[in-house]
Amino acid sequence: MAYNLMTKNGHNMYDMASMLQKAIRRSNPNLAGYAAYELFGNFHTYMWKRLVVVSAEDCYGIMTKEVIALKLADDFCNKGRKGYDKDPLFAAKAITLLCLARKNRDACYVACNFMLPDRILNENEIEHIDITKCHLGVEGIPDWVFDVHTLIGKRNGKTDLDMTIEEQAALEPKQLSLFDDCSWENYYTWARSQGKVENKEWADFQQFKEGRKLEPDFY
Repeated sequence: MAYNLMTKNGHNMYDMASMLQKAIRRSNPNLAGYAAYELFGNFHTYMWKRLVVVSAEDCYGIMTKEVIALKLADDFCNKGRKGYDKDPLFAAKAITLLCLARKNRDACYVACNFMLPDRILNENEIEHIDITKCHLGVEGIPDWVFDVHTLIGKRNGKTDLDMTIEEQAALEPKQLSLFDDCSWENYYTWARSQGKVENKEWADFQQFKEGRKLEPDFY
């Protein structure tokens, strides 16, 4: 049985699927949107399957659940509609998120190199942690454990501001985020009004707010 694999404007379906993924990989929403809309009418299910694959194969973080949620929203809001009568909003949102997402090829590398069906790894090739053999070492519990939320930390004068500064600096591996350079003024002003911030911590916060670096002491 022959199938018509041509899209709305006469393109081959597989060509448009390839352009959809590669345009997202290059963060080109115009070409990704064009390819998606070519697939949208007669190849709607396939378009969504490709977007889910893109989310896992090319994108950093947990993008797949966002794409699946948008697919479910598309199913719900477009129930009973056919082809181009469906609202493309949810597909457009998925494409926008995927274009903006940070990209890497880690999943593809693992699938291609570590999941070969015809090779059995030796035990010494498998990295693992034996939690029964983990130990503190001679240094004991690290000082950074004892923050303002612990009794020892409180006794040692640790403050909420100390935790804000030190734990931000300790992130490893560090993922850039939207609020790395944003002020904590709203929170600490509120906390001060509630009596949660003493004079010394408030003075330290003023230095922190003005960009005078307060060195973390977790090293």
